[in-house]
Amino acid sequence: MRARWSLPSLRSLSLRARITIGSTVIAAVVIALLVLVMRLQVVSVVASATETLLDADTDPYVATLEVDSDPNLSPPGNAQFVAVLSPTGDITLSSMPRRLEQALGSLRTTPAGTSVIEVGGSQYRVVVEHPVNQAGRWTVVAARNSQAEAIVVDDLTTTLSFTGLAILVAFGIASWVLATTALRPVNRMRREAERLSVAPERAELPVGPAQDELASLATTLNAFLARTRQATERERQMVSDASHELRTPLAILTTQLDLAALDAGDAAALAAHIDRAKNNVARLSRLANDLLTLSRIEESERRAADGAPQSATSWSDLGDEVMSAVDRVRLIASAKDVTVDFELDPPVPGDETGEPRYRLDTGGMAQLVTNTAGNAVAALPRGGSVLVSWRTTRHEGVLQITDDGPGVPESFVPVAFDRFTRPDEARTSRRDPDPATGGIPMPGGSGLGLAIVRAVAERAGGTATLRNVRSGGLEVTVRVPEVSAAPTGPAGREGRESRGRDGH
Repeated sequence: MRARWSLPSLRSLSLRARITIGSTVIAAVVIALLVLVMRLQVVSVVASATETLLDADTDPYVATLEVDSDPNLSPPGNAQFVAVLSPTGDITLSSMPRRLEQALGSLRTTPAGTSVIEVGGSQYRVVVEHPVNQAGRWTVVAARNSQAEAIVVDDLTTTLSFTGLAILVAFGIASWVLATTALRPVNRMRREAERLSVAPERAELPVGPAQDELASLATTLNAFLARTRQATERERQMVSDASHELRTPLAILTTQLDLAALDAGDAAALAAHIDRAKNNVARLSRLANDLLTLSRIEESERRAADGAPQSATSWSDLGDEVMSAVDRVRLIASAKDVTVDFELDPPVPGDETGEPRYRLDTGGMAQLVTNTAGNAVAALPRGGSVLVSWRTTRHEGVLQITDDGPGVPESFVPVAFDRFTRPDEARTSRRDPDPATGGIPMPGGSGLGLAIVRAVAERAGGTATLRNVRSGGLEVTVRVPEVSAAPTGPAGREGRESRGRDGH
């Protein structure tokens, strides 16, 4: 229960406090380990030094006993605990305390070396040597009280502990100061983000001069804000334009229905009002469909920007869709005797790089062909012609739609792909003023057809352009870059180009 309580409490602290606490805890663990290691090291050094001193205490007596069976041994110096036992077990020389002397008998049988014994509640480190001469096996014992070692080690440990504690406190303060300094740009960024909620639309987060993580974060957030502003601006503009575009046909439709109600007794007038109302309904339906299409395209662009996988379509599959889309446009063009042809210029067979592929699906290709060729058919008089070509050039596919109609004003060309823009009456869908030309009434355009074309092209990484042809007519060109290559089979490609002109 305590662990469950402590974790939420830690999360509730500020980032600066968590950084300070975390770094201080790590430093405390490191310092504790260092103190422990140093204590163990000091214990080992002190023990080794004591053994060296004890060896030095026994060496003169061992050297004498190894050559003299009846030695005259000098007493040891002050603070030296030394004892010499004869081969018979008698104490020949001793400066040991009486309690320690009582344990000397057991040391006669102890192997030579160093050991620790406890006598009367005190611990002694002893060195035992067994020199041998003609008189027999002697025993030399030197001892030192281990309490002195413990005092030295404890004093050093206490000193190290207080020093480590002081270092830990200083480290904690330094961590707090450094965390405060490091997070200062974050606080500025947070205040700036709060200001952006009421700031001008182009305001951005400050990017520091250092090429660090905070600068990268600010750059990423600024890019995100820019994309968000663009999306918001597009949506705002679309809602505004859509509201404006819907207002007129709805008002006209309301008026026509009112007039139809007034002419309910006149069958001919009522039929005319209903016919005009159908045209306005068709225009509203087309506007709604185009808005939905644009929304879907922008959604796919956002997913692609977020790293969603994008499929690639081969040149031949796109060519098949071009033929299918042309067939659908011909159904509309037949009412005006407009000819719609297509040309396919496939890649060179046997090219080692394989068949090119493009980040454009068949649905997108259908929109490109239908929108551009459909606009051309709507603008052409009876007997006009439209040519749709799909070919490959170096590293890109080119879709080109050319007609022999009246073209568009030059002032319209720069804004042709903007939303809800239309040329003047030269290319608007209307009843031809001269019945001899065979013009028929067609629903007015939404002004979104070319905007969809540009959106589809840009989603595929390409471009869309429009220009008036010198000999008359309009030419729309869409270029889509190649993204990969795949093996291709040349079989079945030869007859496609020949199908273009005869329409079968």
